Amino acid sequence: MTGKDIRKALEGDIRSGKFTKTGKLPSEAQLCRRFDVARGTVREALATLQREGLIEKRNGAGSFLTRLAERRTGLIGLIIPDYVRFSFFADVKDRIEHLARRLKFNVRLVSTDKTNTADAIDDILPHVRSLVADKAEGVIFRPFVASKDENGNREIASLLQEAGVPLVLLDQDIVQPPERSEFDLVAVNNVNAGRRIAGHLFAHGYRRVAFLMGRRGFDPNANWDNRLFGLAGELALRNADEVVRTLRFRPDNTSALLRAMSSPQRPDAIVCGNDESAVALLASLKSLGFKVPEDIGIVGFDDLECARLSSPQITTIRQPVQQIAEMAFKTLLARIRYPQNSPRETYLLAPLVIRDSTMAKAPPRQVFKHGQS
Repeated sequence: MTGKDIRKALEGDIRSGKFTKTGKLPSEAQLCRRFDVARGTVREALATLQREGLIEKRNGAGSFLTRLAERRTGLIGLIIPDYVRFSFFADVKDRIEHLARRLKFNVRLVSTDKTNTADAIDDILPHVRSLVADKAEGVIFRPFVASKDENGNREIASLLQEAGVPLVLLDQDIVQPPERSEFDLVAVNNVNAGRRIAGHLFAHGYRRVAFLMGRRGFDPNANWDNRLFGLAGELALRNADEVVRTLRFRPDNTSALLRAMSSPQRPDAIVCGNDESAVALLASLKSLGFKVPEDIGIVGFDDLECARLSSPQITTIRQPVQQIAEMAFKTLLARIRYPQNSPRETYLLAPLVIRDSTMAKAPPRQVFKHGQS
């Protein structure tokens, strides 16, 4: 019998509740006799169970079940209200489900197709109550993103907290920065991402940088604010010529865009909050007769397929999807196992992907458009 076979047999005993009464596994010597194997093989099986979080070893006392091993339902909730709108979250869900299956968990997705905040929260809350009623052993929650949604986020979190359901926040907190809630958080470091974008633009000769806060269909959010904060702060540290401007119109608003491009403070690069906005902005600039990157640089965020397929391809920040999913799941397991621990913040590095939309800046040229002669 191999260590893998022993681990499987012991896991079956754990799931069936064989050790629940005392919470303690048999000694290594007892397990050697039971399975008729050497001590090294038993230790291999126990080490695997320990890595999986099902047991913990106490010096001089033996191996004991963790809280994770004592679960009864195997249910984990994944609350992503706007899941259907962003392909990014489909990849996150797939990876979390893969990790959960390996540890015999089932993942229940909770989302909504409602776009109005009040309607969306009303749609989500019954499913949250269902997770509580079905004794979910933990929940990963990606909050509603706009600042006006904070009360709804708090209501969802409070329902879970009052029921004693471990909670990990994904992508952003339920309160606005710089405040922090009492829950674990796994997210990309948006401030550093903004700084990374600024460093790239500055090195390539861009000085009059703007951040496009407008967005089609949705409000800007705390993540966008943090990207702007990092972008503006880094350029200020580098003594850029001007303060970063914020453009508060949608990327398909060509009238507002033309005014910005015709002003004395005309930007030579525009950073967008996501790739969809960057692609829409690229189309608007082209319709006005501007060329990218000859006349202006564009940067997106997320590294979605649309950024790779656009012409020119768009410089962007890549969301580390696999790492985000894995860290969120590991953090939830740790919270289930050690509920008394202090809240944990984990910020992941998001790499900059440099493409043709921010080539080295060339000298400005005269562009004629809209009837100019």
